[in-house]
Amino acid sequence: LLARYGALWNAFTSEDVTCYFETVPRERYLTALELEADRMRNALVRSDEVETERTVIVSEREGYENDPSFLLGEELQAVAFGRHPYGQGVIGSKDEILLMTRDGLYAHYRRHYSPRNAYVVVVGDGAADELLGAAAEAFAGLDPGEAVEPPKAPEPPQHGERRIVVRRAGGALPMVQLAFKAPRATDPSAPALTTLAAALAGTGGGAPEAASGRSSRLYRALVRTGLATEVEASFGLMKDPYLFWIAASLRPGVEHAAAERAIDAELARMASEPMSAEEFARVRRGVLAGTAYPSDTVTGRAFRLGQLLATGAAASIGEWYERLVAVTAEDVRAAAEATFVERSRNVGWFVPQA
Repeated sequence: LLARYGALWNAFTSEDVTCYFETVPRERYLTALELEADRMRNALVRSDEVETERTVIVSEREGYENDPSFLLGEELQAVAFGRHPYGQGVIGSKDEILLMTRDGLYAHYRRHYSPRNAYVVVVGDGAADELLGAAAEAFAGLDPGEAVEPPKAPEPPQHGERRIVVRRAGGALPMVQLAFKAPRATDPSAPALTTLAAALAGTGGGAPEAASGRSSRLYRALVRTGLATEVEASFGLMKDPYLFWIAASLRPGVEHAAAERAIDAELARMASEPMSAEEFARVRRGVLAGTAYPSDTVTGRAFRLGQLLATGAAASIGEWYERLVAVTAEDVRAAAEATFVERSRNVGWFVPQA
């Protein structure tokens, strides 16, 4: 039905949420709402469908296992979190996928897929009262469901560096990943940490000067010097305290320790010296553009708004944008000083085997 309307639809799962979405012509908005309300409580989850989808998910998992970045990141995430569900990742192991049962999946569906545990985000060409009223009417007749409790025990403090080495056969390049414990999206330092990631490795989102990150600290220190082929840094807006990630793919023959020392030097510099006015202005432009450009489309705007609401980062895209605008160079330096400490550091090396 959606294909007949020329719609875009899909779903994804992150550590915090599962999201279903449709981008439809304005006149098909009510149909999309009807389908989502039906899916929320009335799915059958038949045994034959479970077996068909199990095969698909196993294949997806095997595809991920061909990516050394995924393998190393999964292992490092498990090392970083000993108690919190974040340590389990999203897709799970192949054994877990094979052990899933129809009844177990259905019980999970009945517990979590309810109005009380969901956000409905609507972006489009219409008056807010009209769009929200239609959404409220579509879901009004559904059983609200029971309250879903978050994990009761938070991840305990980390008191020292943790290290892991992953060895795997294949033609992949060696890699170094660093993951520092970082605060949740509601923390006052979240906008500064977002800016810090851009200063270290650039940011995408359609901003021309920011997309490549070639003027960023880690690009100059690792890629231009021949230590790495690419480098990334990221701070995700998450519901609970998570990680500030740094990942570098090394050139053949480069020692992991040499690349790690180069990364450490840049992190120490970020923590001890505020950026110059010129560098900060460039980074700030990239961050703001990387926030604004994805919101040019209704789909991108809905994704961003859903992320902000689900994690508590902000009540609107405009509010998050203003929080980014308010960040200073000293805020970024202070965020680096608080984050890049030995006691909350997790280090992973990927070593390709012959």
